[in-house]
Amino acid sequence: MRKIERPEPPNCLRAGALEWTEDYLTRRKNNPKHPFSWRSDSCYKQIRQTLSMMTAAHCAFCDGLIGVESRETVEHFKPKSQFPELAYEWTNLFPCCDMCQSKKGESFDSALIKPDSEDYEFERYFVANYKTGEIEPSPSLEHKFQLAAEITIRMYGLNIPARTKARLREWGKFRQALDACIDDYNYRFFLLD
Repeated sequence: MRKIERPEPPNCLRAGALEWTEDYLTRRKNNPKHPFSWRSDSCYKQIRQTLSMMTAAHCAFCDGLIGVESRETVEHFKPKSQFPELAYEWTNLFPCCDMCQSKKGESFDSALIKPDSEDYEFERYFVANYKTGEIEPSPSLEHKFQLAAEITIRMYGLNIPARTKARLREWGKFRQALDACIDDYNYRFFLLD
């Protein structure tokens, strides 16, 4: 996970979020299975575009390219099933790949690391293992922060074998490139050793 600087929300979300949230909460109160809707296809497209620009079209969690390797999806960091009041909250939305979104699903843990948190830096929480391709909790962390790193790795499936192998392949390609542009690669946090 790379550190993310969050831009301002699209105007359509800023204008509609409060009304949409109130309506969604009312409908869920009347029918707990009421489906979530983005309410406006054009606004959803603007949300996705702004989130994509925020991460240079990479997943906010695994940092794989989205829209190429995966569909462009929007992740509710705190799941809308458990936190319906945050369904349209800009700071709860992230660009996400299919794999991370399906691994996490509707799960949430308060220790989960949020990549746009003010104090988040990859090097503070994680270390990259260049022999295995894995992401590991930093051994210098206090126990509660090591636990947060472990939970984040597990919930987003950051160390599944396909990803560790892909990280090592990407690192090899990046090291051999003469004029490598980091944003053209997956797993940018892993490439900068």
